[in-house]
Amino acid sequence: MTATGIVLLLVLLILGVTTANDTKGRIVGGAEQAIHNAPWQVSIQISARHECGGVIYSKDIIITAGHCLDGKSVTLMKVRVGAEHHNYGGTLVPVAAYKVHEKFDLKYLHYDIAVMRLSAPLSFGLSIKAINLARVSPSGGTNATVSGWGYTEQDGSYAGNLQTVQLQIIERGQCASTTYGYGWDYVGEETICAAYAERDACTGDSGGPLVANHLLVGIVSWGYKCALDNYPGVYADVAVLRPWIVNAANAI
Repeated sequence: MTATGIVLLLVLLILGVTTANDTKGRIVGGAEQAIHNAPWQVSIQISARHECGGVIYSKDIIITAGHCLDGKSVTLMKVRVGAEHHNYGGTLVPVAAYKVHEKFDLKYLHYDIAVMRLSAPLSFGLSIKAINLARVSPSGGTNATVSGWGYTEQDGSYAGNLQTVQLQIIERGQCASTTYGYGWDYVGEETICAAYAERDACTGDSGGPLVANHLLVGIVSWGYKCALDNYPGVYADVAVLRPWIVNAANAI
């Protein structure tokens, strides 16, 4: 295998992308979610296909993961809002611009955060609403929910309906310790983790919301496979990244 191939394999492992025979790709242990119960959830579409989840910050700003957008053409992007399905319903809105965090690191997925500015403002209603950002990182053991359209079958197909699952927060220091399988290099200072037995987010859920106490506390970033013991899901910590999100949203 070439050096390029080795690097690509490592990236795929970090993102939780595996072969069809080895994947447990899905929001594990989840249930269908009506969009009015998560009206801040959106689908990031690239080349007319669901790529990642995203979160409504304001009428014209969407938050998502940096790795969902990095290096991609804005002309290929749209955002589906107000829909329980990633491939139909709601409204598709073109994207005018986006900004990925300046410290985003593709190798370790540190500072895995980005904002997008829509070409037209949203009309808020029952199925389309913004969510407030957390100012303080949630403590370990806090209940949180994650939602998205991630893989539901071993062949890698996305969920037909929006899914949600309840997890528990694992503080960054604990997640990076020898209690779990990642270590300090992989769990950055701007991340938190979340897990629960046989429950997790997975490929296709990246960029989506982790919500606790009615606040956005995390953005789905990465994990090793899905719902494996000893490997929690890793999320961008919104409280830590809040100043950047606010400034980027105002500047983009």
